[in-house]
Amino acid sequence: MQFVPTDKLITDALRYMRVPPQTHNQELIDTVVNAFEKLETYVTPRAVYGRFHVIHFDGGIELEGAYIYSNDIARLTSRSNDCYILAATLGHEVDRQISLAQQKNMLDGIALDACASVRIDAFCDQFIKSEIKPGLNAGEFLTSRFSPGYGDLNMNVTEDILQILNAGKRIGLSVTRSLMMMPIKSITAFIGLYHA
Repeated sequence: MQFVPTDKLITDALRYMRVPPQTHNQELIDTVVNAFEKLETYVTPRAVYGRFHVIHFDGGIELEGAYIYSNDIARLTSRSNDCYILAATLGHEVDRQISLAQQKNMLDGIALDACASVRIDAFCDQFIKSEIKPGLNAGEFLTSRFSPGYGDLNMNVTEDILQILNAGKRIGLSVTRSLMMMPIKSITAFIGLYHA
């Protein structure tokens, strides 16, 4: 299915570019729309996910043998004994094209980078809606996703997520020693479950 940026996604990209709403103009909007169009020729969106049993302890959870110390994740998963974890990426070519664009024209590069950030978020939302939600049992509902770096969830938890999901082998996603994901335009997240 072809990706068409909505007005909201265009506004989100301008926000990532740190453009104040009162200074939005047609030229900037056209720059963002063009960046979204170019981006679609580079993206190879891929994702992996799984549903896992959660063991709660004071100040965190245990998931597949990994101890995750976070009050926020403990709260997110407090209403179920299971949770989902997700890893998604737009692919390595997006990173390369952003770097090339920034060398040629800084505004185009900034716009492409912002649109890629918006695009990976939109991809995750759509993936959850189309792939994860249909697999829920009757009466089960999902929380919003929660990523390493949010609240008190340390970035080093990214490594645990990638290892549990075998994301390196499955979608080519890895993390550097400085905890930067490669490809850069990637997301890992927890999604809690609750029962109505």
